[in-house]
Amino acid sequence: MTFEPDTIKTVAALLLGEPNSQLSKENDIRYGTNGSLSIDPDKNRFFDHEANEGGGILDLIRRNNGLQTRSQALDWLKEHGIATPAPHPVTARMAQRRKEATSASATEKPVTDRVESTVTAPAEKPVKARVIATYDYRAEDGSLLFQVQRFEPKKFVQRRPNGDGWEYKVQGTRQVPYRLPELVAAPLGSAIYIVEGEKDADRLAALGLVATCNAGGAGKWKSCHSEHLKDRTVILIPDNDDAGRDHVQKVAKSLKGIAAHVRIMELAGLPEKGDVSDWMDAGGTVEELIAAPTVSPAKAPDAGGDDDDEEEKKRSQTDMLVEFASSHFELLHDKNGDVFARDAHTGEVRRLGGRQFKDRLIAGFYKQKEVAVRDQSLREALGTLQALGRYNGEPQAVHVRCAAHGGKYYLDLCEPGNSRAIELAAGHWRIVENPPVLFVRGEAMQPLPTPVKGGSLARLWDTANVPENLRILVVTWLIDSIRPDTPYPGLELVGEQGSGKSTAAEALRRVIDPSSCNLRGAPKTVEDIFVAAGQNHVVAYENVSHLPGPMQDALCILSTGGGYSKRMLYSNDDEHVINVRRPWMLNGISIAVTQQDAVDRVISVECPVIEERQSSSLQWDEFDKALPGILGGLLDTAAKALGVLPSMKLPPADRPRLVEFALLGMAVASSAGRNPSEFMDKFKELRSETVARTLDASPVAAAVVDMIEAEPAGITAPVKAILTRLERYKPTGADAWPRSPKGLGDALRRAAPALRQMGIECKCLGKGSGGVVRWTVQKKVQDTKSQMSQVPDFDDLDKLENVGHGTYGTWQGQVSSGVEVEI
Repeated sequence: MTFEPDTIKTVAALLLGEPNSQLSKENDIRYGTNGSLSIDPDKNRFFDHEANEGGGILDLIRRNNGLQTRSQALDWLKEHGIATPAPHPVTARMAQRRKEATSASATEKPVTDRVESTVTAPAEKPVKARVIATYDYRAEDGSLLFQVQRFEPKKFVQRRPNGDGWEYKVQGTRQVPYRLPELVAAPLGSAIYIVEGEKDADRLAALGLVATCNAGGAGKWKSCHSEHLKDRTVILIPDNDDAGRDHVQKVAKSLKGIAAHVRIMELAGLPEKGDVSDWMDAGGTVEELIAAPTVSPAKAPDAGGDDDDEEEKKRSQTDMLVEFASSHFELLHDKNGDVFARDAHTGEVRRLGGRQFKDRLIAGFYKQKEVAVRDQSLREALGTLQALGRYNGEPQAVHVRCAAHGGKYYLDLCEPGNSRAIELAAGHWRIVENPPVLFVRGEAMQPLPTPVKGGSLARLWDTANVPENLRILVVTWLIDSIRPDTPYPGLELVGEQGSGKSTAAEALRRVIDPSSCNLRGAPKTVEDIFVAAGQNHVVAYENVSHLPGPMQDALCILSTGGGYSKRMLYSNDDEHVINVRRPWMLNGISIAVTQQDAVDRVISVECPVIEERQSSSLQWDEFDKALPGILGGLLDTAAKALGVLPSMKLPPADRPRLVEFALLGMAVASSAGRNPSEFMDKFKELRSETVARTLDASPVAAAVVDMIEAEPAGITAPVKAILTRLERYKPTGADAWPRSPKGLGDALRRAAPALRQMGIECKCLGKGSGGVVRWTVQKKVQDTKSQMSQVPDFDDLDKLENVGHGTYGTWQGQVSSGVEVEI
């Protein structure tokens, strides 16, 4: 039977939906995530590379609809309005000749034969397959993963939801035991009955028992099914045939070391190939079933063959590792093409190439197979998984510790064995079991404690030696560090030896992003900074005495967000990209942040001398005990501040480089019942101090200040003339003095923001006559208009709900329903 070219394209569109556009070609149309199903439109043929089977149009229709005969497939074509061709002329003539020959031979037969032929039964007509039962396989939360359809004549077809329709291919779909929600909800001590089919499982469930099975029937049980039966008492009920007995032995082997007890039930009087439903139909009762004798797997009869074991031994260990990983993890990738593995059971996300995932894969594989993983097999399996993960679905955002989604913020608790996170929003916070974002957990990340509502930040200052008048700045920095949708400020802690700088820095980091390495030594290269940022949320360095210009530029990129790329391997042209935005923190005796661009993004705090010292171990013990309350107090404060943040305003002339930080700080002060301008006064005072360090670090800026003091009128002239004038005020021993007009222009441009805050305007006027670049250096005209920050109506604070008591420092104010907040 010959169809018109491209007919299979129409059929495939009805059966399979949209093709994989990335892998398809004009004469080779691919379906499926990995393009394993190939359609040849010219020849009207298909081939499934995973199932290693193929055929024509009618074969494709029968395969996907569970039909038994070609005539049924033809009926399907007619029902969907697809033209079916007439038989080929040669085929028609051959059929006519066979018909004539049959008629001629019939006339030559004896009468008795003709009489016998009249009573011969007519040819049996093909029976159209029909669905008689549908079994839903659902996840723990009840969401539908896939279905098994049972047809009559007996046939089983699996399908999974795909938008508004169905996809008759479940490759890559998470495999779970049947009736999983009921299994999970069952008390730990109750018996779990494993049978061979969904019909039997439903039969036992209707009798009040907890029953399950796997899709596909005998021999299809996988390790991913077993993990849901940890510490359970399991009773296996085989069908009365060799396949059934082999099946329960395979299940028992898979449950070894997972289930608490595994027994095999032998039902008396079960007919050949009979199952538990047949036994119940013959008069068996649920009481008799519960009381039926059981034996250990070692004593139960089996088919006497080891075909499954031999088959498994023949498979390569690489294939077995890939299958194991695919059944236990969901592979995904981000926009940079980095591949991650999400644990199907716990929801934890790990980097595919990281040690955590490798160890998890090796340990899980050995526990199931009791075979050590060869290094070469592991490398090959990881390469295959990397390729599969990179092309599995659309890129997904993967976050480190903090994320923003739907107007809310999420902080990963990083607890082993689950994906719990803190959800923070305006007016309230809570802990959610399954956040709507993905968090990857690095090797060094440590869990946060469960926060306590109504906690206090006051205990933080017992460990973090921060001056009382600057604590509101530090609290604002902590809150801003869990807002990934705004630029992050840096925090610099300076002070003399023994002022507790490192202790304070470690305490602050442990509040929001604890790590096994909370503080790192000074970076040696720019790459070191970005590698640390790729694995940590807070990038913290201690005992930093000097930072070269490129490293300060790198910290500026961390604040606002940016990327760093390098060649991946010396043997290829691939590039590895790290895109990050991170809060950062430094401490040291000397001031390390001196470039104006970095100074504009840093909060600098000088730690006072410690008057009374205490035991370090005792101090950290007390801190750990207080940490749940400290974190709870921080979240209480953050929730209140986010509630009033939209009402915070700053006049354009008063907006600093860190305008988001300034507005948040005003909201923090307001949530404590204080005037937001008090925060801005402290912030401006701090900015003046940090500006002074920029001037001290720049000989050109120092010379400009001295010149304006001596010559208040300033100067407007070509750069060369300004350089000559500034030579008179050159600081003694200035090694970095510019040697050309261009060098002076660059130095003035870098120092201009700091000089502007000192009341000195440095501005490039562009090229004048003769193409000479001119600058003006003069006193800035002061704005005499008084501009006040807007203070919100504190009655709005009463609208905030579900927020506990938060305290920090010694400021006190009454807010929302009498809740006291200290700053």
